[in-house]
Amino acid sequence: MNPVIGLRTLEGSHTGANMAEIVMDVLQEYGIEEKLGYFVGDNASNNDTLVRHLAEAQVEANPLYNASEYRLRCVGHVINLSVKAFWFGDVDRTLLQHTIIVTPDTMAAWRKMGPWGKAHNITMYVLASPQRRQEFKRLGGDTILHKDNATRWNTGYTMIQSMMRNKDTVELFCLCHFDDLEDDRLSPDDWNQLADAVDVLEPFHSATLQMEGDFAELHNLLVGLDFLRTIFTNVLQKYQANPHLHIRRAAAEGIVVLDKYREIYKDLTVCVAAVVLHPAYKWEYFEVAVEKLEWTDDQLEDAKLRVQALWLTQYSTGSSQAVSQGELQLGIHQVPITPFASWRAERQRTVIGTVYWNCDQSSK
Repeated sequence: MNPVIGLRTLEGSHTGANMAEIVMDVLQEYGIEEKLGYFVGDNASNNDTLVRHLAEAQVEANPLYNASEYRLRCVGHVINLSVKAFWFGDVDRTLLQHTIIVTPDTMAAWRKMGPWGKAHNITMYVLASPQRRQEFKRLGGDTILHKDNATRWNTGYTMIQSMMRNKDTVELFCLCHFDDLEDDRLSPDDWNQLADAVDVLEPFHSATLQMEGDFAELHNLLVGLDFLRTIFTNVLQKYQANPHLHIRRAAAEGIVVLDKYREIYKDLTVCVAAVVLHPAYKWEYFEVAVEKLEWTDDQLEDAKLRVQALWLTQYSTGSSQAVSQGELQLGIHQVPITPFASWRAERQRTVIGTVYWNCDQSSK
C-alpha cells in the first residue's frame, strides 16, 4: 500500500528550491523529516536541486544524507529516453508533434526517421479519410492500422506491429496511391528493419512493465539496463556490414542514452549493493562485467569500498538503522517469462553461497 501523504499547490516556478520547501513542509507535518530515504524522480535537473536542498535542510539531524547517493532516477523514464533516441534520433521533433496534420513538410520530417517514419506516413495517409480506411479494408486489411505519436514510443511499437500484420495490404495500397506515396514505399530492407525494430521494442516494453509499480526491485535497475544494452548491441552486430541502414544508426543513438544513465547507476552505491545482496548475483555479476570489459577493475574496487562503507554506516549490527532478519519481509510474486527474465536467469550464479562480504574486503 502506497498512500499519498501530501498533495500541495506549488506557487511560482518549478525550481528545485521551491519544490524542496513543499516536500519538507509535508515531512515535518508528519514528523518524519529525519527518516527521509531515497528519492525517486525523473531526470529533470530541478529534481537534483530538490534533493540537494532537502539534504542541506537536515544536515544537522541527518549528516549522512548525501544528495548524490540518495537521488535515484526513474528507470521507466530512462527507458523512455533511450527508446526515443532509437526512434527519433536527432530529428527535429517540432513538426513531428503535429501527428494529425498531414502535409508535405510533416511527411518529409517523419521520412527522416527511416523505415518507421515511412510507416508513420503511410498509416496517417490511410487514416486521413473514411474512404481510404474503407479501401484499405477492401484490399484485405484484417485490422485498421494503429496510429503513433511523437510523445509515447510504445505507440510506434503497436503501429509497426499492425503494419507487419498487414504487409501485403500495405504494399498493394501504396501501389494504388503511387503518386502520393512514392517516397514512402517500403523496400525489402525497410521491411526487414521494421521486423527487427519490433524485436528491439518488445523487450523494452516488457522490461518497462517488470520494473514499474509495487513489484519493482532495486537490483533490476543496473541489471535491467545491462540487459537492454545487449538488445541494441545485437542490432549493431547484425548490421555490421550495412552501417548505412537506419536501424544501425538508431541503435547507436539508443546506446548513447543508455550508457549515460548506466554510468550514473554505477555510481549509486545502493544500486550496486542491491545486486550484491541478491543471492543469485553477488559480486560475481560485476566480476563477469569486468571480464566483458563492461566495468573496469578500478570501478569494481571502488564499488566494493562504497558498499562496505554503506553497510558499516547504515545497516551493520550496532547501527541505529540495523534491521533484524525477523523484520525483513520479501514480496514474492510471479514473474512472467520474458526476454528480460530469461537473460537474468543466464547471468545468475549457478552456486549460491551465504557470504556477501568479508571483513578483509574479499568477496565470494
